Amino acid sequence: MWKRQTPRRQSARSVSAFYDEGFVKDTYIDAVVAREKNYATGLQLADIAVAMPHTDPQHVNRPGVCIAQLKHPVEFEHMGDPDTKVQAEMLFMMAIKNPDEQVELLQKVLGVFQQPEVVAAFRAAKNEDELFEAAQKYIG
Repeated sequence: MWKRQTPRRQSARSVSAFYDEGFVKDTYIDAVVAREKNYATGLQLADIAVAMPHTDPQHVNRPGVCIAQLKHPVEFEHMGDPDTKVQAEMLFMMAIKNPDEQVELLQKVLGVFQQPEVVAAFRAAKNEDELFEAAQKYIG
């Protein structure tokens, strides 16, 4: 389910890798941007800000998640409160075929990122293998 992605790349490169490996269609990025305008995905958690951009299943070939550490934080509107801005340090780009899986994944990410040792493990990842290992270990 996890797409290995080199850390500290900007989201456009992450989406490109997601597309190149066949997880999403060429309509995915435009659909994610359009959805983000109406349904924000930024989350300010206890020790880290993340964003979980995604879109409708018709833009997805097969389910997966692409995780990316950002070189510089990117501003997102907070999920459920668009007047609040968060500076996301990490993206979880979701390719969801079954919308029911979205809620489960969101709950899992929220749960694990409430733990300071998990946040530390993701921040400490220095290459794609370490980032992938952290995602597998803590999120599954």
